[in-house]
Amino acid sequence: MLPKLRLGSRLFSTLPSTYLSRCSGTSRFPRFHSTSPSIPVVDQSSNNGNSRIQHSASQAHGVETIVGGVEIDAFRKAAWIPQTPLLLQDFHSLPAMRRWFQDDVGSSLVKFAPFMKPFENIILPYEFTLPSPHSDKSSPEGLVLVDYLKWLRESSEYRESYLPVLVEAIMQLNNGADLLDNPSDFQQFDAPLSLIMSACQFNMTRGTSAGRLKRLYVAQSNLSNLPESLSRDLPTPEIVRYAGKGDIYSSSIWLGLQPTNTPLHRDPNPNLFCQLVSSKKIRVMTPDHGDALYARVRRELGTNGNSRIRGAEMMGGRERGLLHRAVWDDESVSEVLLHPGDTLFIPTGWWHSVVSDGMDGELNCSVNWWFR
Repeated sequence: MLPKLRLGSRLFSTLPSTYLSRCSGTSRFPRFHSTSPSIPVVDQSSNNGNSRIQHSASQAHGVETIVGGVEIDAFRKAAWIPQTPLLLQDFHSLPAMRRWFQDDVGSSLVKFAPFMKPFENIILPYEFTLPSPHSDKSSPEGLVLVDYLKWLRESSEYRESYLPVLVEAIMQLNNGADLLDNPSDFQQFDAPLSLIMSACQFNMTRGTSAGRLKRLYVAQSNLSNLPESLSRDLPTPEIVRYAGKGDIYSSSIWLGLQPTNTPLHRDPNPNLFCQLVSSKKIRVMTPDHGDALYARVRRELGTNGNSRIRGAEMMGGRERGLLHRAVWDDESVSEVLLHPGDTLFIPTGWWHSVVSDGMDGELNCSVNWWFR
């Protein structure tokens, strides 16, 4: 029998094939997503007192912008009824922004606040894009996992934890284990919150971004699975509760070490996406534009695909590269930049792709709601 290691309430093998048993070919569950990109805007008119409506004149499909608070009726008129994207700048101040995170004294990085320490053993769904097995192992990128493991073993806080064993398992996979069965550099696995908390601490000790751990992402972690003490720091926005029927299809937290990304896809329900820490760029396309672009990429790949499943096919290998270039090399595609406190509404069926927009290894956090 293989040795097992208990992480929180789940059993994990100390071998990478069990740790990462669902990393190849399929995803644990259907995943949907959104985030941001940057748009020059020009103030055009006033709306309901303190709100200002702005429009982009430089994009093929401009995204209307409202600065400040917005009344539900104004939101319905601007976005919900016409089913068009809407950027809400300085829209929210969710408690998680000030309770979960704090600035690191002496650096420009954001770190986890002491408030999060009691929750370090909760289990979350992770994604990790490994350095290429063919990359230079002596480069800072190739050595970062080795350095991170050494740091964990020397840390009085983590050396007796299960984290060194988990990182060893990831390293074994990166060094070539099971590559015939799992050729993608994209992995999905469940692990405790302490993994990204410790990685964030490790990154604070690195002199340059090249030596920081990157692309570690708690992606689409359902808010309903968080402890109440955390979920109440992310209260449901009134737009989600009152703009439509009030039905919430799902809600997720997105917490990662930059760079993070979500390739081009579309959601089956309206999406309200709120930025908490650092910045994200989102490129958005009309249903017709996105349908045509996605079909073109699929023809180039010579395969069929699912634009709503966040799995290894979408996130790894050739498909990821083709989708990224098709979206981000096309300057005609509308782009929105989200800073902390900003929100983007993405209607049903609108295609979008999301990337982080900050320093490598820096924390980035967002939350979203799919609703009707």
